[in-house]
Amino acid sequence: MRADRRRERLQILGKIILPLAVPGLISAGIFAFTLSWNEFIYALTFISSSEVKTVPIGVITELVEGDVYHWGPLMAGALSARFRSYSCTRSSSSTTCPA
Repeated sequence: MRADRRRERLQILGKIILPLAVPGLISAGIFAFTLSWNEFIYALTFISSSEVKTVPIGVITELVEGDVYHWGPLMAGALSARFRSYSCTRSSSSTTCPA
C-alpha cells in the first residue's frame, strides 16, 4: 500500500507539476544566461589593463591569439576559475573571496 502511494505521488510530480514548471525553468535559465553574457561583454569591452581583468576575460584575451587557441592553458584557466568560484561559495570568509 505504501509503495503505491509513493508511485502515485511520483506520477503526479511527473505528469502534472513538472510540465507546469518547465516554462518557468526555461525562462529562468535564459534570464541567467543573458545576465552572465551581458556581464562578460561589458567586462570585455571596458577593461583593457591586464592587472584588473577578471578570470574569464583574462583567459580569453591572453590565451587566444587570432585563430590560435592555446588549449592547455585555456583548460587550466577554466578549471581554476571553476574551483575558485566553487571554493568561494563554500567558504564563510570574505577575506579569501573578493566581491
